[in-house]
Amino acid sequence: MILRPFVVDAFLTIVVACVAATDASVARATDAAPTAAASPGALPSDAATSSPRRVFWQEYFTKRPLAWLDPFDHDRDLLARVYSVRSEGNFDFLHARYDGAAKDRPPAMHYGQPFQQNPAPLDRVASLEWKWRVIHQPTVSDDAWEDCAAGIYVIIKQPSMLIGGRGFKFGWLTKPGPTGTYQHGLLQVPLRSDSAGPEWRQERVDLCALYRKEYGACEGQKVLYVGVVTDGDGTKSLAEADYANFELVAK
Repeated sequence: MILRPFVVDAFLTIVVACVAATDASVARATDAAPTAAASPGALPSDAATSSPRRVFWQEYFTKRPLAWLDPFDHDRDLLARVYSVRSEGNFDFLHARYDGAAKDRPPAMHYGQPFQQNPAPLDRVASLEWKWRVIHQPTVSDDAWEDCAAGIYVIIKQPSMLIGGRGFKFGWLTKPGPTGTYQHGLLQVPLRSDSAGPEWRQERVDLCALYRKEYGACEGQKVLYVGVVTDGDGTKSLAEADYANFELVAK
């Protein structure tokens, strides 16, 4: 998905609204405290861990309804056409299917968790971890970032209408994409360009190290938003993926 200028402004305006309460809450409260991670549903290939980890946030998609937000505040019925919570055995996950070839296709839709109360201090986050798999890749041509079956947004510094934000868009792309590119201030990181298939892949990203490399010191920064996007609006093609077991792991 390529965001045109007016779409970028709209997206950033809504994201700012989602995280606007964060700055006030930071001024009134102490830093978020990590807690012991709960036990998610296990995939057959998952190995048992010897001790629980400390996390600032986790989302295993076991609770209904899901407490995530659409930054554009689309109608819930429209959102449900793209995102739904599903289960395979005792394993719960977020399913995303965007049919860009449909005549009544919805706009590209973002879905995620804004942290409005005590966001995690970036320098105390060991990693962001999650599982994902791609079921169907969109049909892209020259620009590997035009659409992606699976993408993760992380907002660290809230953007404004005139100044780009700071953060990351991690992509599972149809084909290898360029590194060092930005989407209105957010670094685009091509994590994978594997073929679609039923296998789950585990990711672990050191957000603080990546932020320090691209933007500077991570001390004093907060994780304001984590969300997903699955879209084929630019290429008018089908994109489908699954997401599971999100954790902001504490140091």
